[in-house]
Amino acid sequence: MVYTLRQRIEMIFIYGEQGRCARRTAEVFNNRNPNCNVSHRYILDVVAKFNETGSVGNKKRASRRVLNEDAQVEILGTFVAEPTNSLRTVARLTGMSHETVRRALQLHKYHPYKMQILQELHEDDFDRRIEFCEIMSNLINTRAIVNCRYWSEDNPHIFREGATQRPQKINVWAGILGNAVIGPLFIEQNLTGELYLHLLEDVIDPLITTELENQVGNILQENELHFQQDGATPHYFRPVREWLNNRFPNQWIGRRGPIECGLLGHHYLTPLDFFLWGHIKSVVYKTQPDDIEDLKRRITEASRAIPEEVFQNVREEFENRLYFCLENNGEHFEHLLK
Repeated sequence: MVYTLRQRIEMIFIYGEQGRCARRTAEVFNNRNPNCNVSHRYILDVVAKFNETGSVGNKKRASRRVLNEDAQVEILGTFVAEPTNSLRTVARLTGMSHETVRRALQLHKYHPYKMQILQELHEDDFDRRIEFCEIMSNLINTRAIVNCRYWSEDNPHIFREGATQRPQKINVWAGILGNAVIGPLFIEQNLTGELYLHLLEDVIDPLITTELENQVGNILQENELHFQQDGATPHYFRPVREWLNNRFPNQWIGRRGPIECGLLGHHYLTPLDFFLWGHIKSVVYKTQPDDIEDLKRRITEASRAIPEEVFQNVREEFENRLYFCLENNGEHFEHLLK
């Protein structure tokens, strides 16, 4: 029931007369107003409002501001000063409605973007990233486009409910050479330096040789080949580095290699990271794999199904990323990518 201003004033007077007892106030008020049935809780609310504001009247609803030019400038200025503000925060600060703030952003084609959490770069990383980008830019001009890397031990993985409640996982190695994917190779056990050396000598190197022979139009010659890996512990194994020095003298990229790659933040630079693994996962996980064997089959099929023209686009994107990294002095450039 809605009570008039006069009735609420009467409640305050009765409350004082009845020794500030809400229950007796409600009883007296209802006796004086037979058509009313006020509760003692409502009395307490009216009294609390009177003590807080000095009035029992309803607050006047603040009139919303009109979305004129001045209001638009104020809204946009608030976001410029603090881009992470929410619509509701800006509405409160400017005295406008949530919808008005949203319309102002739409008028000026502002869009919400998800904040990216990037790996921290240290001072030494900038110089290493610049040096890597400069070297790779020169190699691109000589058409030496190779990128091989071992995928981290925890991916790709699938989760299936079973007695152990533990995820099944498989280790995968793959590379990009010219217009094709080398591999993928599936590693059943933990990758050690000795196992990685065996893979390089007996599996990966023969695959590279075969692919070079199969490349249509000789897109890449043996003496143009540069082998790239990341900084995983097995890659740093001394016999592995010695083998790479003999097989790819001055032409391998990685931790303590002849071409040192800035390891931190490299995921936006290398084609396997910014393209291959994400593409394969998007295909593989359209539906949940049945088991490990199904997962391996899907990864292989997805790798084989990539059209040749896609690799040309990937090389162009790689060159663009090198450019952005150089332009940004080796610092984060991911926000510049479209």
